[in-house]
Amino acid sequence: MRIKYFTHFALGFLLLQSCANLQNAAKYELADGNYKLKIDAKSYKVYANNSPDSLLIHNLDSKSVKSLPNVSMINIPEKFLLIKPSIDVDVLTTLFKWRGEVIGILPMQMNANFNGNIYLGYRRDLYIIKYKRNAINEFNRKIDHIAFGAGLFGGLGNTALNPSTTNNKITTEYDGVVVQKGIAGIFGLNKLTVGIAIVFDNLIGIDRKYWIYQNKPWLGFMLGLNLN
Repeated sequence: MRIKYFTHFALGFLLLQSCANLQNAAKYELADGNYKLKIDAKSYKVYANNSPDSLLIHNLDSKSVKSLPNVSMINIPEKFLLIKPSIDVDVLTTLFKWRGEVIGILPMQMNANFNGNIYLGYRRDLYIIKYKRNAINEFNRKIDHIAFGAGLFGGLGNTALNPSTTNNKITTEYDGVVVQKGIAGIFGLNKLTVGIAIVFDNLIGIDRKYWIYQNKPWLGFMLGLNLN
């Protein structure tokens, strides 16, 4: 049992590292494109353009351009907030799942069965731009990234079938395949994307009528890998 949980933890850790690496090119980096800029309680439609030594913010209404260099000799006190909404397509996996008590049969359960899901939802990425003084009294530009969203997902997973999980209706033990579906809220901070989901499992196979968790909700902690 310990080996099984260690294996799932290792797989989750590897997925987390792949998320961090691949998401650099997708959502984590501030890419060229259209954004909503918020500064001093005002909003503007802008186009952000990355050049080798600065970030150029083009105001689409006034046609003015604001240059935010990578390094500034003077302090730029304002905080710039760039907002980008999008349709989000992710691969989600549940690192841990919590199943509720089945009265008289099994208590609350926590496990880490293998699973994979495709997620589709709405997402807002926020890029917070500010300057921080360094040791030689220059000011380095710093960009923090936050994201949040919600959506639906579906996929496949596995689950343990045994006398305990079928109310003693079967005598054998094996891993069954389940179809998963649910709703998730996701949150991203710089390179990491995590989520909380409410999920329903439907067992595939002849023993689905005996499985005590058939189509019953459970709560999951999820990791995400952005595909778009």
